[in-house]
Amino acid sequence: MKITNIVASGDLHQPVPFERLPELPDTNYRYNPENYHGGYILLSRGKATIYRSGKYIIYGLASLDEVDTSYREFLTRISPLIDPSLASPPEVRNIVGMDDFQIEIPLLQLVAALRMEQVEYEPEQFPGLIYRGDAGTALIFSSGKVILAGFKDLDSMEAFASGLKAKIKNVA
Repeated sequence: MKITNIVASGDLHQPVPFERLPELPDTNYRYNPENYHGGYILLSRGKATIYRSGKYIIYGLASLDEVDTSYREFLTRISPLIDPSLASPPEVRNIVGMDDFQIEIPLLQLVAALRMEQVEYEPEQFPGLIYRGDAGTALIFSSGKVILAGFKDLDSMEAFASGLKAKIKNVA
């Protein structure tokens, strides 16, 4: 299984003076209030969106180890504008992963085998089956590729994928 994106968010517990964003070096931020009300801070790994309220989101990370590193870099970059000691570290909100079950998946048979309220499959609209489980969501393609989303930790994502794979093998 490969992690494709991790999203974490937190709070600086102070307002961010957006009028002072130009004090940051040009390559560090993007802010265009005509397009969006948040500012973007470019990090060496991932990006951060920051709001005037002090809320922030860090995303585009490929491992859990990068969350803390990116957070520290984010604080360093915006420290001329805020008091970093007031900030709370981010919490992981979503992990997105991709797996290849390496089997052809008969999507119509899978729809019949899974509970209908947990499945969406409209092949005219989208070529994959959407399966909403208790722990997260999976996009399942007939090629055997699966995208997993909505997880807060790797263990629950791996357990979900393992259970899903077992259900699919019973159908295939």
